[in-house]
Amino acid sequence: MKGTGSSGGGLGGEEAGIALVGVHSDYPRYTEERGLGGGHLCKGNSLGSSSNLNLSGKQKPNVGYRLGRRKALFEKRKRISDYALVMGMFGIVIMVIENELWGAGVYTKTSLYSIGLKTLISVSTVILLGLIVAYHALEVQLFMIDNCADDWRIAMTWQRISQISMELGICAIHPVPGQHFFLWQTKLANKGGELCSRWVPYDVTLSLPMFLRLYLICRVMLLHSKLFTDASSRSIGALNRINFNTRFVLKTLMTICPGTVLLVFMVSLWIIASWTMRQCERFHDDDHANFVNSMWLIAITLLSIGYGDIVPNTYCGRGVTLFVGIMVS
Repeated sequence: MKGTGSSGGGLGGEEAGIALVGVHSDYPRYTEERGLGGGHLCKGNSLGSSSNLNLSGKQKPNVGYRLGRRKALFEKRKRISDYALVMGMFGIVIMVIENELWGAGVYTKTSLYSIGLKTLISVSTVILLGLIVAYHALEVQLFMIDNCADDWRIAMTWQRISQISMELGICAIHPVPGQHFFLWQTKLANKGGELCSRWVPYDVTLSLPMFLRLYLICRVMLLHSKLFTDASSRSIGALNRINFNTRFVLKTLMTICPGTVLLVFMVSLWIIASWTMRQCERFHDDDHANFVNSMWLIAITLLSIGYGDIVPNTYCGRGVTLFVGIMVS
């Protein structure tokens, strides 16, 4: 009876140990690796060890495999992010060139040059959308490795789905080949409220949102930051419950080199807002057709001076001015 009790107690202790490890554990119990050949020395029953082998007779990935796989996915995600930024910037540059050449009267919207440039924009946009999907696919794989998940649907939360949908929607906006116009009416504030109507190409409304692709710069900065790639920094951050995201990296850069960060941000905002202002106002007011005048308007807005010698007339231009004022306040 004692022997039976002791054997029963041993069995109960073994079952308790199994419960602590987990019934659906990814790693085989009571086994140890012998060298690099992949041989195993079983210390338990054959049924327990065989339950952790797949149909092909191979052992499930161990911790070393997961770490190696995770490192490879990190590098691949970084490359995909770099390619996405290149495609996004390429589309923006071609869009600016196409609008400037058309505005200068070099060709019309129906010419082969315009169609060719817009086709390049469309091709780069399709490639960009594919890279964004590939990036989030790698994110899902990393989530599965970090959380030992077997089903990718676990990672598809509504936050992730919303983020993917929003990114695809933002990056999909681009001017399409062809000649498409709409009637734009506005009151000229600098001409006594005179009503002005102009036929404006749809490219204006489809080109300006392309600057939203610049959010990819923040992602590339995060993935290339030493705070994000250094294992020691991530370990210290994990112990202190610090989330290494884009906001944290930007705060760190502002602490290390605030002058450089502010200079780059202000100059970039000045140039982009000036070109956007020119596109919004050039069809109704000849003063804004000059890029220097648009830069002057944005400059006095950035400096909170507001001389009033040149003002925006359209709601688009007023929105740009309001956005710039909020960003620097």
